[in-house]
Amino acid sequence: MSGRQARSGTAGRLSAGAPLRRVRVMSAGRWHAPLEARRGPTIIAVGAARAGAGKSIVTCNLAASIAGLGRRVVVVDLDMKAPRQHSLFGVASRETSLQAWLDRKREQRDELAPSTPVRNLRLLPCATGLDLRVPGELRRAVVNELHDLDAEVVVVDVGSDSRDDLFDHFGARAFRLLVTSREPAALQATYAFLKGAAARAESLYGGDARAALAQFSGGLIGNGIDAPEQEEIFHAFSRLVREHLGIPLPVVGCLRNSERIAQSIVARQPLIVRRGIDDNVRQFHHMAETIMNDEGALERECALDGAPIEILSGPLPADINRYARKYTRYPVDWAATLELASGVTAVRVSDVSESGAAIETATRLCVGDVGVLHLDQLRGHPSVPVVVKNLVAMSNRVGLSFTERGKIPARLVAAARAAAARPAS
Repeated sequence: MSGRQARSGTAGRLSAGAPLRRVRVMSAGRWHAPLEARRGPTIIAVGAARAGAGKSIVTCNLAASIAGLGRRVVVVDLDMKAPRQHSLFGVASRETSLQAWLDRKREQRDELAPSTPVRNLRLLPCATGLDLRVPGELRRAVVNELHDLDAEVVVVDVGSDSRDDLFDHFGARAFRLLVTSREPAALQATYAFLKGAAARAESLYGGDARAALAQFSGGLIGNGIDAPEQEEIFHAFSRLVREHLGIPLPVVGCLRNSERIAQSIVARQPLIVRRGIDDNVRQFHHMAETIMNDEGALERECALDGAPIEILSGPLPADINRYARKYTRYPVDWAATLELASGVTAVRVSDVSESGAAIETATRLCVGDVGVLHLDQLRGHPSVPVVVKNLVAMSNRVGLSFTERGKIPARLVAAARAAAARPAS
């Protein structure tokens, strides 16, 4: 199975039957599995446990990246206290109330969501100069209307002052994203916020709370890292949350500190539509593809509405280092092929470590499948035996474990480190 000549014939037979289609999107040269049509807009609510986490930057760039996939997107700014989306997109703010927007929306006057300089993307900016004490019933009515907007995807910037709306108003057909930095205080605030969600589940579902929380549709976005080694704290936090609260909160992406983000704010343009490709641009593209390829998102429903249950921020319930992986994973974007007993398939390698790699593929695999990963893009075309360790259906992501250690895994890590050290193009 590891012979290069033998596998070329297999690849030819496989490509004749079910070729892996590649789609180039925008200027990043990224590819993804074809996106299936959805019924009704996908609602993505972006929030944070406390202000300053970067949720507004995530909202505008994620929305722009999804629009780059060809989806019709509307961004809705519901941050009453500090609306920023109009500034980030370089459009005028609106002096109108939520009630006025709701009335006009019900009259089918959808011009309240004008176009932005980003193709396929419109914006419903938040009104300025409003009384911040907007009744919850009004916000719920607005959220309900989002499902009828003329869009395929609606991305909502949820204000930190009304963060409980993530649970109150986005229970059905919504993908909830939480943004946090890696500082201990930020992680503690995020955990307390999620613990409040778990308490709501216990109040609503009793003994079935864990089963209900297992249907939670969303993810975690880590912000403000300076090196790949720092990503692991978010993955460790995700595992801690799942073990102690029963909430599946996979890490959807990690963003680096970057002067280019500050420059994009000054230029009033999303980062991803500006010239140059860096790790953050790749991360936003990866987030967009991951969320839009989550076929089960609209079927999962975890309603957590009800009276707010305030949990004070405090120390995490366990040492987060206990949940960290032994080997650092380094993000990459490599084309490769996976050779299995059943054939050969093209894959995308998204990260590597000394113990294994993560790949994205449209081919259905099973835990325990064995094969050989051929790194065709690297010099010398190294190959390494692997076994499938885990599957993440939401993103077509597969975790591979190297069955042989030695020079080749070390070489892959060295190549990933070198790529991470190169300046943005």
